[in-house]
Amino acid sequence: MSDRPKILVVDDSIAIVNSLQAILGVSGYRVDTAYSGSDALRKIHANEYDLVICDIEMPGLTGLEFLNRVREDFDRSLDVILMTGYLDHDYFIEAIRLGASDFIRKPIDTKQMINSIRELIFRKRSRDDKAEFYSHLNKASFSFEIPARDFSKFALSKVFSSYMRSYFKVAPKVLNELLICVDEMVYNAYIHGTLRLSVEERALTHEALQQVIQDRMQNPSIGERKILFGFEVDNSGHNIDIYVEDEGDGFESDCWLNTIKSERIFDIEGHGRGIAMLYHLCDEVTFQNKGKICRIKKSLILPDNATSG
Repeated sequence: MSDRPKILVVDDSIAIVNSLQAILGVSGYRVDTAYSGSDALRKIHANEYDLVICDIEMPGLTGLEFLNRVREDFDRSLDVILMTGYLDHDYFIEAIRLGASDFIRKPIDTKQMINSIRELIFRKRSRDDKAEFYSHLNKASFSFEIPARDFSKFALSKVFSSYMRSYFKVAPKVLNELLICVDEMVYNAYIHGTLRLSVEERALTHEALQQVIQDRMQNPSIGERKILFGFEVDNSGHNIDIYVEDEGDGFESDCWLNTIKSERIFDIEGHGRGIAMLYHLCDEVTFQNKGKICRIKKSLILPDNATSG
């Protein structure tokens, strides 16, 4: 495989694509091209690129919409430089919010573009070096402890996703299933374990539910509770262990596990449905400390009959 960085150029203008392809090729880069945002999305899922240069104003899927999809699928592991003939305040703010790596104005300043590319690829290579380090470890463990009153400020599944995308090679299908599991585990720990919200309270409107949660957090015995989240990647065994622990009252986990083994997932009510999702998506689901600790184990290797998409 070539050590030359590979760049995807996306623009609906054939002339601009051809011009950038020639400039980047002379500068030592490998270049692939796409003439629409949807075509570019297909290519980045099928190939590995060091960087994407994309026009903002395109018919169909715009550059901002393309950037949003890239961030959803790849978090910030793939840098995207946006090109535009104009950059008003609203465009700039939206692009920053979506995670644009840099901006290039048209007509393009070649020197500025090459300098930006070099800097972004240098940063990517630094991230890749860290990923290479983690890939040679037999095991790597991470853990977090968050006070209940601060829990809603963070999205643990996004933190988890960022770690996995940055440091470990995981098929998208496997990672998507893991994210579903993490969301369900932390939701159960927060809503059921820590807050002990009733079925009626969970059915309230968003505003009413937030008020219930805010009121409950005023109780020190609830607001000061901790939620623990951790995971261990076993590179030698190609699997991952994830656990979530809360300081709630626990529940009859054995009863629920026995139920989900014999009933269809949609026939199960309450948080038992979440446990059923874990049971069907993971290789192993266990509970400890009267149900206060939920632990899952899952292979990081796709089954032979599965696809990586």
